[in-house]
Amino acid sequence: MTWWRRNRLALAALALLLPVTAGVMSWSAWSGYRANQPTTPVPVAGGAVNYASGILGPAETTELVAADFGLPANTRLIRVVVPVVPHDGESATCQVPELWERGGERRWAEQSSLIGAEPLTRSVACTDEMGPYELTLDYVVPTDAGELSLAIVSPGALPVFAEIPIISS
Repeated sequence: MTWWRRNRLALAALALLLPVTAGVMSWSAWSGYRANQPTTPVPVAGGAVNYASGILGPAETTELVAADFGLPANTRLIRVVVPVVPHDGESATCQVPELWERGGERRWAEQSSLIGAEPLTRSVACTDEMGPYELTLDYVVPTDAGELSLAIVSPGALPVFAEIPIISS
C-alpha cells in the first residue's frame, strides 16, 4: 500500500479544510476592517447631525481668495465653521474632520497651519470646555472639486460617521 492510499482520508480533509480556513480568515479580517471604517452616515436634519455625544452643525462655508495666502493656481481655499454642542459634558469627537468629495474618492485634510492661521486646538475636540464651541477648519481643494461634504469621525461610533453637506460656490 502506497503512502497516497494510506493518507487519502487525511489528504481529502486537508483539501477541504484549507480553502475553508482561508475563507473564514479573510472574512474575519475584512469584517473587522469594515467595522473600523466610516461607512454609515448619520442622517442630517436641518444641516446638523446628532453624533458622538454632541450636535454638530449646521456648517457655514466661506470661500477665501487662495492667492492671498500664496496657494498654487487651480486651488480653492474653503473655510468651514462648525458649531458643536456637546451632550452631558462629553467631547463630541477627537479627530479632525476631513473634507470629502461627494460621490468620489478624493479627501482633503484640514490645513490651517498651511495658510498661517491660528493653530486648530479644538478640532481635536478632546477639550475641557463643556459648553458650545465652534470649529474653524480651512481646506485647500482643487478647483475641479465637485460637491463637498465634511466627514466627522469618532472612533467609538464607527462604522457610523457624520457627513455634513458643504455648499460652496
